[in-house]
Amino acid sequence: MRDKIFLDTNILVYAIESAQTSDPRPQIARDLISRSEVVLSTQVLGEFYRATTSKRRSIPLTHEEAVVWIQVWKRNEITSITTHHVDLALELSARYDIGYFDALILSAAQLSPCETVYSEDLNHGQCYDRVTVINPFM
Repeated sequence: MRDKIFLDTNILVYAIESAQTSDPRPQIARDLISRSEVVLSTQVLGEFYRATTSKRRSIPLTHEEAVVWIQVWKRNEITSITTHHVDLALELSARYDIGYFDALILSAAQLSPCETVYSEDLNHGQCYDRVTVINPFM
C-alpha cells in the first residue's frame, strides 16, 4: 500500500481545466487526484471554491458547478482544520518563514499523516518537519 499524499488547492484547480490544451498540468493533476491515497483538507476545499468562482478567472465556475466538484473531491479523505492544526501552522510559519495558509496546508498534511504534499506554491523538494513538498509540474 502506498503512503497517503496531500494535495494543495492548485492541483484541484488544474484538474478541472480543459484537456484541449498543450499544457500538461491538467493531466498531471488529474492523475494525482485519481490516486486512492489522496488526502485533502477543509481549507483546500474552501480555497478551491474561492479560486474557481472568482470573477478574476477567465471563465469562473458558477456556485453550482463548484459545489459539484467539491462533492467529487469529498470522496477522498478530508481532514478538518482544528486548533491543533492552527497551532502547528503558526509554528511552521515562524520556523520556515512561510505564509500562514501555506503552513496550514503543511500542518494538515503532517497531522493526517502524509509524508508528501503536492503543490506548486512551496519549495520543491524541501522537507518541512516530516513532510516533503513535490511540485509535480517541474
